Amino acid sequence: MLGFTSAALFAYISGSSFVFESVHGVSATVYSLIFASNAVGMLIAGVTFARLSRRVRMNTLLIAGLTVSGAGAVALLVVPALAGETLAATWICLFVTMAGIGLVFPATMSIGQTLGRVAPGAASALLGGLQFLFGALAAPLVGVFGEDSGTPMAVIVLTALALAGLALILLARPWLSHGEVAAGPAGSAESTEAA
Repeated sequence: MLGFTSAALFAYISGSSFVFESVHGVSATVYSLIFASNAVGMLIAGVTFARLSRRVRMNTLLIAGLTVSGAGAVALLVVPALAGETLAATWICLFVTMAGIGLVFPATMSIGQTLGRVAPGAASALLGGLQFLFGALAAPLVGVFGEDSGTPMAVIVLTALALAGLALILLARPWLSHGEVAAGPAGSAESTEAA
């Protein structure tokens, strides 16, 4: 899940400057403000995750983040097809998508570190490596599939998030509570993974 979500993020990073500057005609300064606002959306989502994670299951937050980012990515593809490609719609859809990713990243990292608690360094390296590997594979695809609209970026972001959803269902299986942490005996943290 983390790898595919990172692919969506890197597709956005590599394609958004082209989409906003070339397709929508904004200046580099305006694009930097748009990019910064989307980063703030991710930051707010991360802070929200930190507060909610004390009361809400990690797997629930993971599903919520993927749902929000997926909805933003679907809108990023559907809205221009129905109403034409506009700056405001593209910006709003990407803000929602990035905010959802801002929930997915800390949830997958937390769950991954809990599952890999026997070898935390290896778990951290695997998680970080997957992020950059999948990101590096997705980033150049945006330019390969065309330069006249934001559709290639939208398709790649949506495809990556759909694959993340497939990984959630087939591999992570959140209904089994893998990686959830509960207070164990004598206050120690233990995973409540299903047997």
